[in-house]
Amino acid sequence: MLKSESYQKGIILSTGLNIFVKSILFFNTIVIAWYFGTTIDTDLYFYIFSTIILIAALVNGMDLAVILPEGMHLQEEKGKKEAMAFYNFFGFCYLLIGLLIFFVLFFFSVGIYSNVSSYKSALLSAHNSLLMLSSVLPLLIILTNYFTSVLTTLKFFTAPLIANGIAQLFALGSLVMFHDKWGVVSILIGMLVGYLLNICLLLFFMYIKLEWHIGFSSKYITKRIKRNLASVQLGNMATFAFNYGIIVVLSSLPVGVYSAYNYSMQILNIPNSFIVGQAAAVAGIKFNELAAKNLTVEFNRIFLQSVEILLFLIVPFCCLAFLYADVIVNFLYLRGGFTKESAEKVVYFMQYLIFLAPCFTINTLITRVMTAGKKVSQTFFFQLGFNLSALLLMVFFTQAYQEKGFIISMLVAYYIYVTVVCVYLFRWLMPFINYSAVIKALTLIILFNLPFMWIFSVLFEKHQSIQVFIMISIGYYTVILFVNHLVKINKQTDLYFSDFAKKFLVKIKAQ
Repeated sequence: MLKSESYQKGIILSTGLNIFVKSILFFNTIVIAWYFGTTIDTDLYFYIFSTIILIAALVNGMDLAVILPEGMHLQEEKGKKEAMAFYNFFGFCYLLIGLLIFFVLFFFSVGIYSNVSSYKSALLSAHNSLLMLSSVLPLLIILTNYFTSVLTTLKFFTAPLIANGIAQLFALGSLVMFHDKWGVVSILIGMLVGYLLNICLLLFFMYIKLEWHIGFSSKYITKRIKRNLASVQLGNMATFAFNYGIIVVLSSLPVGVYSAYNYSMQILNIPNSFIVGQAAAVAGIKFNELAAKNLTVEFNRIFLQSVEILLFLIVPFCCLAFLYADVIVNFLYLRGGFTKESAEKVVYFMQYLIFLAPCFTINTLITRVMTAGKKVSQTFFFQLGFNLSALLLMVFFTQAYQEKGFIISMLVAYYIYVTVVCVYLFRWLMPFINYSAVIKALTLIILFNLPFMWIFSVLFEKHQSIQVFIMISIGYYTVILFVNHLVKINKQTDLYFSDFAKKFLVKIKAQ
């Protein structure tokens, strides 16, 4: 596990380990719901933590878009030593940025958060320990994200995940042991210890395994790279504004709504976190190689193959989650301090927002494709237009129709983006990608699932035990895979699973 891996082995090992690590992270959310339910404390915790994650994502937005592709090319042209110095320069910059963010948040957090959110100064001051501890997290998360991205680029897919798993276990342990004494602050204490240990492990691994040196150099930071960094960050700021707008808009609604949204998003992000994100991270490196060699036909084939297979797996998940949202939410959250009223709020968000999952899947792969093709800076105006339009739509509809308006605006914005905006995006920047095939695949897969969703809703009642739900889910996937094998609605998925089944049967016979 602690060595450079091939793409095929990397996908298998890292995806499996990623599922384990994300399971711990997901379990952390379940335990928070169990102990604290949906209260002003959880609202404030999720608000602060979400804001920190957005800040870290804004800073680390330069990694995949510019720094890592440039580092890979530099290693090919100049060698490993020069690439290390290049990576170290940005690592040092991230350290300075993280320290600056820490200083600002540590001393001025109440004033900042009271001005940029709906929370009053008195409430924030009452949770001062939460604010002060959270001020350290941006620095630790930014550095962790950067180190893990660099290692993944060097084909060390599993080593970063092992370190992250240890960090999440510390967070969970702290929450379980100290929730009675420190409340939601206990999870932050565990995170701080976990991320510190995480960084130490990553640095130790890089020093021992890769013989990493500490010198840094800015001589390869050309005007082109500076221009790309600036344009990427402008686009990232537009994305940050949209995502932060979600936080502000929902936190202004009645107490518990924002917590309910976060709990629902944990379920919604299961496919993206457990499968899509990791598979895209590994496939993205393959995209980089194909783009560098200008193998456009192969690039297009692998992109479409990845999209079709992932969508075929994701859309049935959405259908099942829509039908049995109450079963899933009650099983995961309905215990301890989590009331039936809280569960109803989560079900309401989950039942409809779950249909954002296909859009997230497509967008994740689009980001990797644009990064590989070095087209991220050119997407700025598309990002800006989409995020500002979506933000205005969300603010207007939420103010008018509360939670219902928020759900409608999110679905409308994202589906317009993946079915309309991205068509023109690819025509302009990467015309060799047959993006219309993505829309066709999405439409066919959704239409293919609709009759099966209706049949299963008629055959089985909505309110089931979790055991029955699991059996229904297995039956659903079995049926659609078998029918797809007969009618070939999605040929790529049929080829993939048919080949997998043949290899599995061969292994059984050999035993």
